[in-house]
Amino acid sequence: MRKKYHLLDHKWQKIGFALFISTIVLFLAYLLKIVFTFSPNHIFGVEDNYKLDLFNAIIQGPVALLTLLSSVAFALMALSQEKQEDERIVETRHQILPRIVILYIIVIIIRFFVNMFLVRMIAPLSYAIVIQITGLFTGVTAFIGYYVLFFKLSLWKQNRELSDEE
Repeated sequence: MRKKYHLLDHKWQKIGFALFISTIVLFLAYLLKIVFTFSPNHIFGVEDNYKLDLFNAIIQGPVALLTLLSSVAFALMALSQEKQEDERIVETRHQILPRIVILYIIVIIIRFFVNMFLVRMIAPLSYAIVIQITGLFTGVTAFIGYYVLFFKLSLWKQNRELSDEE
């Protein structure tokens, strides 16, 4: 007997979307605060590694919290039903998942080779910044985000094609 899995109610998708939008707003506000008030190169000087490390440690806490919030938001959106859940939507879910896994593996492989090249070409501090930025696109949060994005785009495309046929 096949075990049936149930998705969350559609209202959770709306909650996840609202949480994601608020995460973006918080991230932008935090980024603007850092850019306009804390510039480690101007305040501490690049040579003062201890203060620069302290600055990076202060940044990591809120960024980790925002990453957690976006992970929860994407999970809520991915695990929630659509307003009208039918066989077409279930089939779309099943088609998107393998595509996202393949895309995710390709992104990780590209990141690996780019990092091998960059580690020899740029300064260690710049390399660390690149690793942090590219980590946003290859983490579990990114994987769930890719799934939500591709699923929603596929539904939008299918709905558009169906409305054109009518």
